[in-house]
Amino acid sequence: MRPGNQDDPDRRVRRTRAAVVDAFIRLIFARRYDSIRTADLIAEADIGRSTFYEHFRSKDDVLAVVIDPLFVPLANAATGRAGVVPVRMMLDHLWEQRALARVIFDPDRLPRLQRKLAAMIDERLERTMPDTASRTLVATAAAAAQLAMLRLWLAGEVACPAAELALLLISDRPVKISRPERLGAAV
Repeated sequence: MRPGNQDDPDRRVRRTRAAVVDAFIRLIFARRYDSIRTADLIAEADIGRSTFYEHFRSKDDVLAVVIDPLFVPLANAATGRAGVVPVRMMLDHLWEQRALARVIFDPDRLPRLQRKLAAMIDERLERTMPDTASRTLVATAAAAAQLAMLRLWLAGEVACPAAELALLLISDRPVKISRPERLGAAV
């Protein structure tokens, strides 16, 4: 590292994390999630084993990073800050990749994902709810409800158009849809 250049370590960290995330995404579209080993991620990212463990504990930690863009609309929806379009786009993406989404939202991984989403919601509620215990409870309940709805929808246990689900996710009460054909194609 050159003296005076303080951002070199941060750039290396970002580059390493990006290599692992990119490797994870390539592997997850090529193979089943359960068949991906940490060693596979390390080889695909072309990094050392110790380097991987400096940044992540497991492939589930990498999944938590990869799922961030999908959880942003959900966290925003839980706090009343989401429009229907970003939520609908996220739902459309999940539906297009539903075989993979079903694996990701598997009951074994759900608690970790729920904690991540709850933390994102909690962070957004911080300004409006100063009481930490109440806020954490509200955030955890919202995350559990949203993930339950997604899981049921992706598994086909409860069928509804993606547009209707988007409205339900951004609303704090059930939504009556008078003309679903105007909201987009049913999924």
